[in-house]
Amino acid sequence: MPVSEIHHVAMIVSDLDRAADFYEKALGYRKTLRAEVGGPGIEESLALPKGTTGRVQYLQGPSQIGQLELIEWNAPAERTATAGHRELGPFLLSFQVPHEEIEEVYRRISGLGAECLGPPRRVLLDNYGYITAFAARDLDGNLLEFVSLPSREEIKAFRGKQAEAKD
Repeated sequence: MPVSEIHHVAMIVSDLDRAADFYEKALGYRKTLRAEVGGPGIEESLALPKGTTGRVQYLQGPSQIGQLELIEWNAPAERTATAGHRELGPFLLSFQVPHEEIEEVYRRISGLGAECLGPPRRVLLDNYGYITAFAARDLDGNLLEFVSLPSREEIKAFRGKQAEAKD
């Protein structure tokens, strides 16, 4: 039996209040659980150094699935040199946006001080169809993607046209 969908993603941030305000405004998510974390149970279960404590803030979108957990630890945050797209581990967080809202989301994200890497672009994905997407870096430099996807019907129609073209 497969594991269920991703329940939440945890991100380390340099300033919990600033990050929570950014994501609340940027995504329209609502702040839910806020807590202090630490102690032997957390240290052991997450293999953290003894004495590690922190504060967490959860943000929830339209459902309980896919929540965002922001964590500010008791030690200064660091960003080590990265290999970008060649670095192992998470590359970006991607959020689906209705097609008619992607321009408004772009303006909102830009207005909140995020570094947008370019405006929304329409891009053809092989065997899938056209998407519209843009990427931005949050206030701590984490890469975010906002994407508008085709419907199932549009994907089927696109694949049907591709199959006809091959015949």
